[in-house]
Amino acid sequence: MTEYQLDPAYVKLYYTSEYAPHEHVIPTLNWVPTSITGTMGSYVAWNTVPIDAEDMIDNLVDKLKVFQDPSTSYTLAEIYTKATPTAPSILQAAKTLAVVGTSAAGGVRKAVQGTFNMKTTAGHAFKMVFLDYPHGTGQFDKQTPISFSAGAIALINEIASTGNAWAGRDKQRVNTALSVTNTLNEALRKQYRMG
Repeated sequence: MTEYQLDPAYVKLYYTSEYAPHEHVIPTLNWVPTSITGTMGSYVAWNTVPIDAEDMIDNLVDKLKVFQDPSTSYTLAEIYTKATPTAPSILQAAKTLAVVGTSAAGGVRKAVQGTFNMKTTAGHAFKMVFLDYPHGTGQFDKQTPISFSAGAIALINEIASTGNAWAGRDKQRVNTALSVTNTLNEALRKQYRMG
């Protein structure tokens, strides 16, 4: 059992690369069934202002797509709730997506994992992981905030915004970016039979 769970709510974003389907699982604040403009309900953001769930998800996917190449597409968004840390996850809303990656980064991407390492206001880890990640032709050196791209800064700002309801598993707001790391994912290497 992990120290923190996915209650009270979380979003699953499904994407499919040239090689396999993958997903992001991102905790949120408590979900509200009433929609504002979309059809997926809403949240009360960190700044206590309601935000439409569909808008919040669409805005995040818009920031995520720049880290996927055109052979990768975001295909589905789902919102789940959990009444308690050990309660079953309940699917509350879903939306089909057709958002194609826009990264022009060359180099290898098969089985490459890109991880955005951040911290919450309580100092706990928050990670955004990309699989089959086009990391360009550079080395696998860790990137620190001083070398972040405009796209990385935009993604971090979106996740950390007080106008959104994204959260860490500790139910705190994400607020500090530490690094971006790239590595080969050994589980994917086996799955893809890369030797």
